[in-house]
Amino acid sequence: MISQSVIARPYAEAAFSVAKKDSSIEEWSTDMQKIKAVFKDEKIASLLLNPNLSYSNKTQIFLDLFDGEISDKASSFIKVCGENKRLKNLPQIISFFNELALESLNKKNVSVSSPFQLEEKQIQKITSALEKRLNSEVVINFDIDKSLIGGLKIAYEDQVLDMSIKRKLDLLQTQLRN
Repeated sequence: MISQSVIARPYAEAAFSVAKKDSSIEEWSTDMQKIKAVFKDEKIASLLLNPNLSYSNKTQIFLDLFDGEISDKASSFIKVCGENKRLKNLPQIISFFNELALESLNKKNVSVSSPFQLEEKQIQKITSALEKRLNSEVVINFDIDKSLIGGLKIAYEDQVLDMSIKRKLDLLQTQLRN
């Protein structure tokens, strides 16, 4: 079976190439986020997996969701994905596109997990520290992971900084077993 990245990366690179050529990376990024947001709805997933609908019908229904909301080029991109039976791959395609866009703008995508909602002051402190460490502007995606118990888990590029109480307890448990 073909890896999702093998399928998604060429589409992302093609979209990014058009966005860069037109100097519209930020507009494309905005459109891509709108497209990716609809995949959170289970009805969309069931639409894309429905064997009773042709891909042209699925594509048209999907495009109708964004009528007047995204640029014509982004709509054309959805049509190309639909014609090539790649609508279900759009979240992965958009993730790769975002990586390329952030890299071109000298920004880094960072995921921060905590067991509770962080205060604005904490967010600013984390953002500042990461920007200093990475020598670049950061775009942080915060999520709540109650299993961490306390502390933070920070992931960027190919690195993970796990400063959670859960990890410390797991390490302690491993040491006690040995």
